[in-house]
Amino acid sequence: MFVIHFITGCVVGSFLCLVAERIPVGKSILNPPSHCSSCQTPLKIFELIPIISIIFLRFRCRYCHYKLSPIYFMSELICGLLFIVVPFDSIQPCYSLFLLLTAVVLSLTDIFYLIVAPRLFYPLAFFLCAWHIYLALPIYFFTSFAIFISLYGLTKIYPDSIGGGDIILLVLLGALLGYEPLIFLLFCASSSGLLFLLVYQSVFQKKIRRLPFVPFLTIGLFCVFLCK
Repeated sequence: MFVIHFITGCVVGSFLCLVAERIPVGKSILNPPSHCSSCQTPLKIFELIPIISIIFLRFRCRYCHYKLSPIYFMSELICGLLFIVVPFDSIQPCYSLFLLLTAVVLSLTDIFYLIVAPRLFYPLAFFLCAWHIYLALPIYFFTSFAIFISLYGLTKIYPDSIGGGDIILLVLLGALLGYEPLIFLLFCASSSGLLFLLVYQSVFQKKIRRLPFVPFLTIGLFCVFLCK
C-alpha cells in the first residue's frame, strides 16, 4: 500500500510542477504536451515517469542535453513522501493533505517566478476555506487580522522584508491554523530559511538577492502537522 501511495504522490508532484510552471504565465496545462523547455522536443511516455526517468536521463534532456532542474525531481519525491506520511483514509486527513499540496504548488510558483500566483492562490484559498467550514473547524479571524496588520506594518518600516504573496498566504494560514500553530510555523520557516542561507553562502560563496520564502513556510506547515 505504501508503494501505491508513493507512486500516486509522485504523479501528483509531477502534475503540480506543470501547473506551477504554466498557470502563472497564462499557459494551458493540456497544450502543448510536456516538452523540453530548451529544444521544445515533445517528451515520450517513458520520459514522463516520475523520479525514474529524470534519474535515468541523468538530469539532462535526451535530445539537446540541456540540464534539467532538480525542482521537478524534488517535487515528485516530496509529494510521494507526503502521500505516505499523511493518511487519507477519511475526509479530515484528506483536507490536511490538500492544504500541504496547496503549499507545495505555491512554493513551486515562488521558486519559478518569485510570486504567489493569484490565479492559483485565490481559487485554492476559497476551496480550502469552504472545506474548512464544512468540517466545522474554527476560523481564526483575529489571528488572521493580527498577522495582516503586523506584516503590513513591517513592510512599511522595511519595504523589502517580506513579499505580498507571503503575507496573503500567512493571512490564510492564520485563519485556518490559529495563533500558536502559526507562531510555531513562522519559527520553523525562519529557522530553515536562515539555515539554507548560511549553507548556501558557505558553499557557493555568494549571496542570494531574493529568496523564495514560501518553500520555507511549507516546511513550517509540515512541522505543524508533524507535531499535532
